[in-house]
Amino acid sequence: MIFPWLTEHWAFFLQCLEQGRLAHALMLEGPAGSGKNALATAMVAKLLCSEQLPEACKQCRSCKLLAGGAHPDRFEIQPEEDSDVIKVDQVRSLIASLDLTPWISARKVACIHPAQSMNLAAANALLKSLEEPVGDAVLILVCSEPARLPVTIRSRCQSIVVSQPDRQLVLEWLESTSAKPRDEVSAALKAAGGSPLRAARYLDSPESDAYGQVQKGLATLLARPGSVALISTGLADLNPDDLWRWLSMCTGEAVKSVMAGMAASWVPAGTCLQAKPLLELQQQADFNRSLSATPIRGDLLLQDWLIRWAEQSI
Repeated sequence: MIFPWLTEHWAFFLQCLEQGRLAHALMLEGPAGSGKNALATAMVAKLLCSEQLPEACKQCRSCKLLAGGAHPDRFEIQPEEDSDVIKVDQVRSLIASLDLTPWISARKVACIHPAQSMNLAAANALLKSLEEPVGDAVLILVCSEPARLPVTIRSRCQSIVVSQPDRQLVLEWLESTSAKPRDEVSAALKAAGGSPLRAARYLDSPESDAYGQVQKGLATLLARPGSVALISTGLADLNPDDLWRWLSMCTGEAVKSVMAGMAASWVPAGTCLQAKPLLELQQQADFNRSLSATPIRGDLLLQDWLIRWAEQSI
């Protein structure tokens, strides 16, 4: 599926392909939930399809093999189960496979995602392949944090940046694909931080209500600083990644309101907040989010952060 906000990127891809200017390595960059993986999937299908159509035909032998997960010229690398990194042996195996002649399609195609999860050895192994491209093989790297990749890799890829799409465009798309009323769609998109695919997921789950729960909890702490334990217990069951992202979003909203000389709609009237400590709290929330998948005690991180938040009103 080519989402409405990706049509420009798709047109660019097709133009490069038709004119023979498509690089042997593409890097799809953009925030989580922006549709990068869907775009990569469509590109892989088009590159392997035997028909000359604007999109993969889904009818030829190649498309049917791809749909069945048995296409011999398609490769995918992601962290193995119980691991959060792509290892060097995975990359070396891929390179060896790409060195062989295609079985069915005109080229071999490989997708690496998330590319930033390659460890240093894996990135160095891939770099050798990028420096000396193999035949007509095409590599597609999907990345939400390109800064974590070596500059040498980024410089050898044709970059396609998938930015956060226009809010109105996303609202219209969400309304066309969901039976939810406008206010629920808008709330889900706000909870998703503008991410269209995350918002679509929230519409079928309670996460958008949970975002409101986070706002209410922070407002309660500003009014009653001694209720940290109660609020911490209430938020502890939320997905840690979502929770820290929401805490960062709420703090960022508060910062913008302070800078504009007004209070965020959910902040208790008469509360006096300062931009500097808010910015520090936002940075800490972002850092804690990066720790959410580690063995570090998340409940202690949350309590410490909430205590610092509550101290603003003391």
